[in-house]
Amino acid sequence: MTRLVTLMVLGMALVATLAEARSERLQVTAKVVEETLIGDPGNPKIGDQRITSVELFDNNEEKVGTGTGICTLVTRPGTDALVQCVITAVFANGKIIFGGNAPLPDIGAVGHFGIFGGTGDFRQARGEATLVVISPELQDATFDLE
Repeated sequence: MTRLVTLMVLGMALVATLAEARSERLQVTAKVVEETLIGDPGNPKIGDQRITSVELFDNNEEKVGTGTGICTLVTRPGTDALVQCVITAVFANGKIIFGGNAPLPDIGAVGHFGIFGGTGDFRQARGEATLVVISPELQDATFDLE
């Protein structure tokens, strides 16, 4: 019985190690190039949309891609308001497509999104994307790919 438990623990550790070895973290900074609001900023309502175009930079401040996203207000405006977003990050070797619900993009807000998939090197991508609003022009983006 002890051997069986030991083998099971070793097997689970091996699987966890292999899964971790296959995961990849990609981190970039998104700089807003252009943004359009569809709706009245003074009177927000469900259905208002924000369309954003960004450039993506690595830690060395070299441009590594672009991105676009559209977020729609899906709850009543207020402190707990949510937007529903569909976003694409475009790199030289493929695209990552992700989305989901997030808080309004105020400074310090953190949005956690599911990665739907992608193209090229990312065609089988799954995982989570996290966006942190640093300023009205900058967001930190982390892609935890499985």
